[in-house]
Amino acid sequence: MNRLIPILLAVLLGACAAAPTGKTDVPLLETYWKAVELEGAPVEVKAGAREAHLILRREKNMAGGFSGCNTVRGAYEVSGSSLRFKQMASTLMACLPEIGDVERRFNAALGASAGYRISGDSLELRDNDGKVRGRFTAVHLR
Repeated sequence: MNRLIPILLAVLLGACAAAPTGKTDVPLLETYWKAVELEGAPVEVKAGAREAHLILRREKNMAGGFSGCNTVRGAYEVSGSSLRFKQMASTLMACLPEIGDVERRFNAALGASAGYRISGDSLELRDNDGKVRGRFTAVHLR
């Protein structure tokens, strides 16, 4: 009987380790993705300011969002884990230096995007070498 206890404990621990976490991945499309890191630097939003974000719409494969200073819009292509943005355009507002830096990093991340990875409510944009160029988190709107 004493030899049976360690075996039962091992089986129970194994079952717990294999149990699903219940955390499902948020869909890429039709999700409000808030920028939290761009080009390796965190994105800070000052009180009362709009946050940099991205939304990929199903309709016509159009993406839109806010780069920190300007509104952006354009097309994207997605296939499997590949994601590329093309023909992106933006408004031309003058930006304060710190906001302009966020915008520059936002545009660079989208421009370098070749693929993506979603884990739970986190999105990573990756370049051709697999380097993470942007990290976003899903915001659940009410």
